[in-house]
Amino acid sequence: MKHDFEPGLIDICQICNSKKLIEVGNLGCQPLADDLQPFHLLDRKYINYPLILNLCEKCFLLQNKYIVGDKVLYPNNYHYIPGISRDVVDNFKKLSKFLYNKYQLQKNNLIVDVGCNDGSLLKTFKEIGITNVVGVEPTNTIRLTREKKITSYKSFFNEKIANQIKSIHGKAKIIVTTNVFAHTANLGKFLNAINILLADDGFFVIENHYLKKVIQLNQFDTFYHEHLRTYSLYSLKKLLSYYDLKLFYAKTSERYGGNIQAHFSKKKLLQDKSCRKILNHEIKIGLNKKKTYINFFNRIKKLKVSLNKFLDKNKSKKIVGKAFPARASVIINYFNFISDYVDTIYEQPTSQKINKFVPGTNIKIKSSETMLKEKPDIVIIFAWHLFKTISKKWIKKGLKAKFINPLKV
Repeated sequence: MKHDFEPGLIDICQICNSKKLIEVGNLGCQPLADDLQPFHLLDRKYINYPLILNLCEKCFLLQNKYIVGDKVLYPNNYHYIPGISRDVVDNFKKLSKFLYNKYQLQKNNLIVDVGCNDGSLLKTFKEIGITNVVGVEPTNTIRLTREKKITSYKSFFNEKIANQIKSIHGKAKIIVTTNVFAHTANLGKFLNAINILLADDGFFVIENHYLKKVIQLNQFDTFYHEHLRTYSLYSLKKLLSYYDLKLFYAKTSERYGGNIQAHFSKKKLLQDKSCRKILNHEIKIGLNKKKTYINFFNRIKKLKVSLNKFLDKNKSKKIVGKAFPARASVIINYFNFISDYVDTIYEQPTSQKINKFVPGTNIKIKSSETMLKEKPDIVIIFAWHLFKTISKKWIKKGLKAKFINPLKV
């Protein structure tokens, strides 16, 4: 079964290799969400890549038709830093505490975070007493992990790095990957590495954006070039079965607007009833049916019209954006009229994205330190999954503005 893909258009399912693929959505050609070019760069050029969504009729995986490639998507100067968001760190604390209690972890159990970024999750494990933690990260954000005195390896996750970690640290009790497992074009190498590094009594824990929530809440911005696949629990179970990794436990969470958390083991354990409940519900709500996705993309087209009407009605007012997660680039480039009304998006002062342009536009990303002085009338919160947190914060600061969720206008 082929699970490693070269850049370009693909005509088989990324999980089951079936050719029974249906194109259910097309968001056009868009620049990469992390292609943030600085203000001083006068000759800005962007490469646009297709954002076309295929549904597999056999395993109902929703997947990008075009693969850009890991090395292009994850350059050294990767801009996303989870540790600057209190909500994200709070979720990491809940996750580490949950795993600590569920698996009765000992302080010397090896915990490996694949795609550890700035080490924020591993830091929470250390705070609850786990001393043996290791991170793997391909970008230069790994320097922030090392500043936290956490052992880490700069690499994509593959068989070579798994063998290296195993030879130095032994096998892992827990391998965890949060909001990463949909990203790599080399699933075969990734899962072979899991089998090398995971202890026989260990658990591989995936937390990722969840197909059900994406469809129910109109989260079309989840479909950007980094997110090659949008998983149901069924498609995750199907994929990992090829590597003899067995679904043991699953639950949903509200992280990033709705995630699926799935636990796999090498041993065949009694499957928790949560798994069957979620799997049955996926069938019940039609995640295996073409019409579910056609209806979804029809709703997105209607949303595009309604947002355009709202902004045009309020064009005399000062309209700005707040927060620029990578997937906001999809909203702004697909709803391309937004740049006619918005010239600034404000980010936290510690963000690596400040003083850059939103990809493919002239919209500037600036520090939110100046937002209160600008006195906007309307604030579009592009990090809609943090809508309540952000709006409450700025209302408390005294900002008298109307806050908008771009997926709910």
